[in-house]
Amino acid sequence: MTHPFLQALKERPLLVDGATGTLLYSRGASTEASFEHLNLTRQDLVQQAHIDYINAGADVIETNSFSGNRLRLANFGLEEQVWKLNVWSAKVARNAREVAGQPVFVAGSVGPTGKLLSPLGDTSEEEIANAYQEQMEALLAGGVDLFMIETMSSLEETAIAVRMARKVSQLPVVAQLSFSVEGHTFLGVTPEDAVRLLLELGDDLPDVLGINCGAGPGPVFDSLIRLSAAVRAKGYGEDKVSFSCLPNAGQPSLSGGRYTFMSRPSYCASYVEPMVRSGARLVGGCCGTTPEHIKAMRETLDRYIESSKQARSSTLTDLPAVEVPPAVSIIAKSNKKDSSKSSAGKDGKEERSRGNLPDLASRLKEAKDTNNGDFYISVELDPPKGAVSKKLLQAAQLIYEAGADAINVGDSPMARVRMSSMATCQLIGSKVGIDTIIHFTTRDRNLMGIQADLLGCQALGIKNVIALTGDPPALGNYVHATAVYDVDSVGLIKIISQLNQGQDIAGNSIGSPTTLSIACALNPTHENRQQELERLKKKIDAGAHFIMTQPIYQVTDLTDFLDQYGPLPIPILVGIMPLHSFKHAEYLHNEVPGISIPQEVRDAMEKAGEEGSQVGLELAEELLEEVKSMCQGTYLVPSFGRYEEMATLVRRLKAKSKFKSAAPA
Repeated sequence: MTHPFLQALKERPLLVDGATGTLLYSRGASTEASFEHLNLTRQDLVQQAHIDYINAGADVIETNSFSGNRLRLANFGLEEQVWKLNVWSAKVARNAREVAGQPVFVAGSVGPTGKLLSPLGDTSEEEIANAYQEQMEALLAGGVDLFMIETMSSLEETAIAVRMARKVSQLPVVAQLSFSVEGHTFLGVTPEDAVRLLLELGDDLPDVLGINCGAGPGPVFDSLIRLSAAVRAKGYGEDKVSFSCLPNAGQPSLSGGRYTFMSRPSYCASYVEPMVRSGARLVGGCCGTTPEHIKAMRETLDRYIESSKQARSSTLTDLPAVEVPPAVSIIAKSNKKDSSKSSAGKDGKEERSRGNLPDLASRLKEAKDTNNGDFYISVELDPPKGAVSKKLLQAAQLIYEAGADAINVGDSPMARVRMSSMATCQLIGSKVGIDTIIHFTTRDRNLMGIQADLLGCQALGIKNVIALTGDPPALGNYVHATAVYDVDSVGLIKIISQLNQGQDIAGNSIGSPTTLSIACALNPTHENRQQELERLKKKIDAGAHFIMTQPIYQVTDLTDFLDQYGPLPIPILVGIMPLHSFKHAEYLHNEVPGISIPQEVRDAMEKAGEEGSQVGLELAEELLEEVKSMCQGTYLVPSFGRYEEMATLVRRLKAKSKFKSAAPA
């Protein structure tokens, strides 16, 4: 499966952000301290820099980790914080992406070590390799989408960095050298010499080879021409390696004790089209470029892309014109499902009920009672951190087209502020046309607010609710926020049950009863099994229609609990969170409450190495095969926003007859 970044690169040129360091410097960061340390001490400052570049139109943002290797951090006494600084550089960039709500790629920035290899220096290849591996593993754990090795002067050091990137993961790799105005690196490497790098790497080629920093647009463009000609002359076609070009905003000058760069945004933008026409698939800026530069480059690139489309379409003048429905201006709709069945109730009719149960509750009960083979699949999406929903809707569309039955939406998970789950569900239902399951907590609502929002869910067509108490604010980013907790999840289930009978909790009539399917949560690996058993019984007695478990990683997680509880009177959806790597497994097991991963699974992930993501999907699929006879469905939980992998798993499951969904009666 082609990585989304590489697929996007095939489809169109991508715009990389500008100089994060320049922006931080202009906003008060000291050059006497480590910029990477700001990932811990001034996350707001770093995040805003990323957001500004996203809003300017960047397709790719780079983490604030350029000097994040052990050898450079030692200059500031931070060499023992490599892991933390790099993980947080990725997290801050990903948080910025969520807040901005745009589907940008997060590139892990990896700069030179600042050390010279023998015979010019006394640093060994092993030391440099270890430094890069350590940094890249941390960036990978933080959730980057690709590695961007940049501002390199040594072919040997670049080769080491590329090999380490290939060793730690299968993510795309961009490798960039830095040529001066004179057309060579400070170690004398020329664009023509870069061919030696490709020959040296053999099968470990970077996906993109290019130029950044060193000089302004003019000299860097000249170096691009030379690099492209030399590489293509050696037989490396576009299918082997693409090019990038990220110049500085001219040369810096010192004025008033601060460095400034002279090239105007319009000047830098004027080189975008020549760069792309000369083979660059990644363009952007380096030192001195600001959001204003990137905005100007975005406008120029968009004009070029549009003119290219028009030029191609002009050759098809004998084809009839096709009128595109207005709906595709947000997200193209798939015709494989009837969108009138969506949770938003777009046809204005009440959702069907079987007997006295709401639709989903009835469907799952029928699957449990008759063993009809109906297997329900939901995928969990977190709401955006800002008000822009484009990335969310793209993910929802992907999941919908893969064949999932529903999307379940978190309610400010981990007590971190996000768009309301109700608004998110309504957007997904109305724009994409797939059912939703809303996570509904009692943390932020009093008794009046709970009932008001539940009535709102009914009115908006959000008919499936998982009743949760919710993580306390102390766990999140508003530690002093007031938690309400007028009732817990058991009390919430009772409230929903009463609304389904046409009354509020005071016994007042609400007119037509609500038709909400009620899910409750279960942690089968809870350290206090007896307490969890008692809580589940209370939830079922209160009126829960079905169960959704915490993610499990072995069949005995479920069977041991069921052996002690006895036959379940209601259906169950098993939670599955595929693993990506050994470090991911270790983190979830040791640091995330409610998740326990057996040693044999962690051993398997350690053995998987760079095949971790694939092995994680295979383990998830195998586990679902084992628990299929004990449950009526699953909900899949992605990590690091990797919805493509969830779509892949959904498609795999749907391809097997035992996991197909039965059409609702």
